[in-house]
Amino acid sequence: MSTITALATTDGISAAARPPLPPPHPDAAIYSELRALGSCDSMRAEWADLASRALEANPCLEPGFALAAAQHLVSFRDAELMLLWQGDPGSERRRLVGLVPCRTRRHIFAADTLEGFADPRLLNGTPLLDQTFAAPALAAFLRVWRGRSHGTEAFSLPGIDPAGAFATTLARVADGHGVAVSWQPLVGRRLELPPTSRIATSDETLRDKGRLVLAEATNQADRRDAVEILLAIEASGSRGRAGKATLQDTREVGFLRSMSRDLGRQKLCRIAVLVLDDRPIAAALTLGKGSSCWLYHGVGDEALVGLEPLPILLAMMRKAQPSRQILLPGGLPLFGARNEAFGTISLTRRPQRHMHQPADLAIRMRERLARALLRPRPAAVDG
Repeated sequence: MSTITALATTDGISAAARPPLPPPHPDAAIYSELRALGSCDSMRAEWADLASRALEANPCLEPGFALAAAQHLVSFRDAELMLLWQGDPGSERRRLVGLVPCRTRRHIFAADTLEGFADPRLLNGTPLLDQTFAAPALAAFLRVWRGRSHGTEAFSLPGIDPAGAFATTLARVADGHGVAVSWQPLVGRRLELPPTSRIATSDETLRDKGRLVLAEATNQADRRDAVEILLAIEASGSRGRAGKATLQDTREVGFLRSMSRDLGRQKLCRIAVLVLDDRPIAAALTLGKGSSCWLYHGVGDEALVGLEPLPILLAMMRKAQPSRQILLPGGLPLFGARNEAFGTISLTRRPQRHMHQPADLAIRMRERLARALLRPRPAAVDG
């Protein structure tokens, strides 16, 4: 099988260097700010800085992904971010140490509450937390949520890795703040790939038809062209005939183009194309970098469906970078033996324990005495 071929030179666009913020004092207080997702573009630099030092990297909560979603997708219009800042509120030395996606739930006869934000496009829902201040940032978030929640309501965080550092830290911090943590695994589905022998046979058949090349865009111009190739392949098949292709939805296509452009500048979005001679026959868009990435979208030419162009593309991507795991929606790996998918973490307020300690009894006695002394006298009745 072929190896990845670079299409062009490196990006000509480079982000302007921003001087690093002075680190806050380790014991500085952490305060919260609730802000609509669509109004967070002004803090893109602080947001990107937090993402670079996060406890767990999450391409779906990078500003390039989330801000593009808020601009183009209706389901993200009411999304909010709980921002956790360390330092004085009006100081330039303050530093963003946490970011949790959420939304405000309106109640007619009760105070508004906070709930978690979920959307199928958020393949990973892990909040961004500074790896150094993750525990105090989580503690600050839990205090705010408890103050804005009713006794029986839960705050759900979907798309969380049960073995990740965030889940472990949350379980430890929540226990000391009267918050119970429950877990519900997602129903992760594996992509039904053909057997390896069948993929190898199809690969040989395609090579008999012409030159088979796996190409990956490495600059903005080629990345933009690769996105259009992916959209065109999808629109030429059954989804296009049914009117359900991404290219036929102005909001979805606007989001995909904007997101892939912004994340591509950070090397967080990669688009691989399988080319037979000069004809693209499959394309796959992945998010993330490092040891794992998410398969966000993948399509194959349905005119060659019997020859499995998309599985061949994914297998060639795997062979080109064997140490890089491709994750499917739900968290299961495309190749590998792991069976435990990502899941949803739910936070609920733990019931208050009965106070039986001497200090607690003394507090209750003082409260009762104060109420008795301040009890209004009954009105005098004329005889």
